[in-house]
Amino acid sequence: MSNYTNSHTSGVLDTQFSHPATVTSAPKSYIVIPETIPTRNTISKSWIQWASDQLDEIGKLRPDWDSYGGEPPSPLAIAIAFHLLRFVYETFGNLAYEQSQPQIISPRADGGIQIEWGIPPVEIAVHVDPSGILGYLYKDQQGDALKYDEVQSASWDKILQLIATVVFTIPK
Repeated sequence: MSNYTNSHTSGVLDTQFSHPATVTSAPKSYIVIPETIPTRNTISKSWIQWASDQLDEIGKLRPDWDSYGGEPPSPLAIAIAFHLLRFVYETFGNLAYEQSQPQIISPRADGGIQIEWGIPPVEIAVHVDPSGILGYLYKDQQGDALKYDEVQSASWDKILQLIATVVFTIPK
């Protein structure tokens, strides 16, 4: 008898699963879930899958999803957000491990997507508007003065430069 992972069930095998978890000849089966030991590759792979899952869920939102008239995320905003996340994963993931993972991926009421990286002293919130234009709010508290930089329409190069600054800043 084989049981497979990736499903929650009440003990009745009601779904065909993809990955074997146990094989036993006993009348009862026991599911063993191995604990993953984070490594360079599993951390970066898990966060890009998590990010993709977040965008998939956000893509299912309907009009008035926030009960204040929020627009559903545009397919273009979702595609651009995924492209940005994939680029960050591929560019910084092998070097910065979990620091390259965004803390938040969320819908915006205007039909865009917002993605946030960092912990104080340096943080960035990148937004993709419904037409695919990137903008950001960057906050830097490393010195004596608090610095904010907010741009509504920014280049990919500038966004990636700021994300790199956030990802590679070691908190004190």
